[in-house]
Amino acid sequence: MKLNKVLVTVALLLIFSVSGCGSLEEAVQEAKKVVPGDWEVIHTEQVQNEATIVFYINNDELGAGLFQKDAFGWKWLGTEGGSLVTYPKGLSWRYSDLGDKSTKFYLYYGFVEEPKISSIEVKTTWGEAVKATIVQSGEYSLWYAMISKAQVPSVDADITGYSEKGDVLYLFSQPKQGTVTK
Repeated sequence: MKLNKVLVTVALLLIFSVSGCGSLEEAVQEAKKVVPGDWEVIHTEQVQNEATIVFYINNDELGAGLFQKDAFGWKWLGTEGGSLVTYPKGLSWRYSDLGDKSTKFYLYYGFVEEPKISSIEVKTTWGEAVKATIVQSGEYSLWYAMISKAQVPSVDADITGYSEKGDVLYLFSQPKQGTVTK
């Protein structure tokens, strides 16, 4: 399964590196022809002047793909999809490195499942704390947070969901390497 995703990503990169599309919508439609499954775009987010992340549902899984515009049009730079971390209850999430050598984004994203969660924070092992963006897209409540560099392993970040009053309603936190527990 993992090999298939790698092969699909490589095929997409090859196809879209040769030709660009005139608009982001055209590029998304072209990607739909190549990526297996029945996928639906649920949100797009411009992250730089000429780069956009597209969030989509594909066969009941959440994915994110990066498109970038250059002199030849819009190109697909890569995608990540797959199973979300669903424990503990309240949020689901995954981590993704999107892009290529010239354009790279490090992204946590998922669904808000507990309606009382009104804000989310991702804290990396090097102490960077990023407030997530939460968007409502049809029936989905999607969240995402971009961090400044790769978080490896991704499960070492702390992800916290808060109520409007600041109460912790969700916490994903694993023991870190070198941490002594009693």
